[in-house]
Amino acid sequence: MTKKHFEAIAKDINDRATVVFFSQGMSDTEKEISLFTLKHMAYDLGSTFSKFNDNFDYDKFIKACGVVELEQDLEIQILRAAQ
Repeated sequence: MTKKHFEAIAKDINDRATVVFFSQGMSDTEKEISLFTLKHMAYDLGSTFSKFNDNFDYDKFIKACGVVELEQDLEIQILRAAQ
């Protein structure tokens, strides 16, 4: 696999996480579960990709997926709404 493939996969994960984050048809709990699942899928894929390509940058891939940041933003939203 090449950088182009890794970038496309990270973009797809980021796109799906963004849809979840902004979804009005999901409860906060459903969003939390979905983002948690996407985050761990990104972690697992990153680990697998690093086995196939010595130049693969795990941290850059995880950041490009954007799920960690969206998950944190959701937690902040939930906390603010509870106040």
